[in-house]
Amino acid sequence: MPRKWVAAAFRPFEGLDGWMSDGSTRSEKVEFAIERLLETPDGWRPLVRDMVARWPEAPAAELVYVLVSAATEIEATFADGSPSRAAADHAWRLAALLGVDFYAMEAVGLPRTKAADLAGYWLIDPYFRNL
Repeated sequence: MPRKWVAAAFRPFEGLDGWMSDGSTRSEKVEFAIERLLETPDGWRPLVRDMVARWPEAPAAELVYVLVSAATEIEATFADGSPSRAAADHAWRLAALLGVDFYAMEAVGLPRTKAADLAGYWLIDPYFRNL
């Protein structure tokens, strides 16, 4: 099961929750993502856009970490077959698509250091902007 392997790979970082330059912690970001993923059936749609707007100075790759952590927590909390498990699937999908966006940004020479850098890429590929 690849997802369990990925989740296990992140376990060494569970204690990694220092303060970020924007005054938030990683766990606050993960909690934000979990809340959005679970609050409504479509709560996942604006999640990446909302994270970029809320934490524009966050390291861009941290958004992928937050989504993977949220998916892992949801899977650990809700049993197989629970309707809430769909939120984890959405988080995994968003994390994968965001990772592909970072690769595409690199390929076309766009900066991808901060979350705010995604807005420039969304002019080329508006998937997250329009989701």
